[in-house]
Amino acid sequence: MRMGVAFVLLSLAPVGAPAQTPRIDRIEVVEYGIYRTETTKRTETPGTAGGYVRTLTNIRNSEVTRTVPARPGVRFGFRYNVVGAPDGTQVPVTIVDKFPKQGLRKPGSAEAFYREEYVATKTIGRESYTDYGFDHDWELVPGTWTIELWYQGRKLTEQSFTVIKP
Repeated sequence: MRMGVAFVLLSLAPVGAPAQTPRIDRIEVVEYGIYRTETTKRTETPGTAGGYVRTLTNIRNSEVTRTVPARPGVRFGFRYNVVGAPDGTQVPVTIVDKFPKQGLRKPGSAEAFYREEYVATKTIGRESYTDYGFDHDWELVPGTWTIELWYQGRKLTEQSFTVIKP
């Protein structure tokens, strides 16, 4: 299932302080590949293939690659920096996962998922992480998987991975 972060409300500027509108200039990808993580929380997220996203800690890159074996427990994604201003401001980033052309189909469901999206709060000037993890056999679909990051209708980056049968 998807990796997620706890949803945090944007804090209001202190009374009397001039408000500065957040601006994201770009996203810089700093690392990608297969990861090992620990789950601290699952948040129900309608509209996603698995129905939830995860809050993760202890994120470790185990292999720099764009080729991913289709095996339960494998997680793939990337670390990145949100570049913009003001530094330390939390902003809503839309994460879009695009699945291979045949889509993902849960057992007993007539509907296939070809993509999913959800919003996660990220911090300008801080490293962030996003991934997809295989939790169920029905997710083990070979082909091109793409993770995109969007802000205010503008795609800031995308990373594609080729999932193969081991």
